[in-house]
Amino acid sequence: MFRGIKILSILFSSILLLMGASFTHHLSASSASEDAIRQLPEGLGNPAVHKLSANVWAITGLCHTAGDRGYSVNAGIIATEKSIVFIDSGMTIDSAEFIWRTAQEKMPKYDKLYLIITHHHSDHVFGMRVFKEKGAQIIGHRGVEEELRGDNGKYGSFIAERMGWNSKRAYEILGKVVISVPDKAIERDETLDIDGEKIQLLVTPGHVPDEICVYHLKSQTLFAGDALYEGMDLTIHFGGPEQWRQWIVQLERLKKLSLRAIVPGHGHLCTMNEIDRNIDYLSRMLRSNDK
Repeated sequence: MFRGIKILSILFSSILLLMGASFTHHLSASSASEDAIRQLPEGLGNPAVHKLSANVWAITGLCHTAGDRGYSVNAGIIATEKSIVFIDSGMTIDSAEFIWRTAQEKMPKYDKLYLIITHHHSDHVFGMRVFKEKGAQIIGHRGVEEELRGDNGKYGSFIAERMGWNSKRAYEILGKVVISVPDKAIERDETLDIDGEKIQLLVTPGHVPDEICVYHLKSQTLFAGDALYEGMDLTIHFGGPEQWRQWIVQLERLKKLSLRAIVPGHGHLCTMNEIDRNIDYLSRMLRSNDK
């Protein structure tokens, strides 16, 4: 009997040791995870990479200065046979570097780089220095050129002042922002042929006059920029009823595309239903304005 009790005692002690080791491992893993979260740069956000087709990716959840209100920034990557095409550069240098590293993991060798800017707002252009320094050709609407020409740090200072940041704090979040104008500016719809792949640049004014959407024909992917918002109110204060009507016309045009994936400028990946929701939102604003 004593021998049986001794065996049970040994077994019980072993179980306690295993439980303790498991609990210690769980605590260590949790601590490591929490440390990793704490170590993320403030200017990065909480990005997620989505594979949309064999050579197309979306990145959601990048840093936005209005992150405390649920905003984040999206970007895109298209890898052709010899080139990498980026859609938007994020709002911070940390975001841009994350986009770049993601592309390098997918396609470490390339001949040419392109950065397509969907419009001139800070959350889409502040990371452009990372791509410009690596030799990317920057493409955008003519209006982007007009808005950003001769910046000399003024845009970054404006955002810092708006956020109540001193220069040190602005640098901690945004990084070293250097604004460039597009190397190639468009004023109407244009189709790029990059290594045999067609990428349509669709001029879609409404949110702002220099808004463009990027449509990759092969994967039927639309990078909508701020022509489309997912799950949130649209930012309409850059225009009035005339611009809202124009916006609706462009959204109706986007509905005619063959679409398998839609990447809005902000929010989650979405479906055609979100285009209808955006149209309904703008229509309500027009009705309210007419009262």
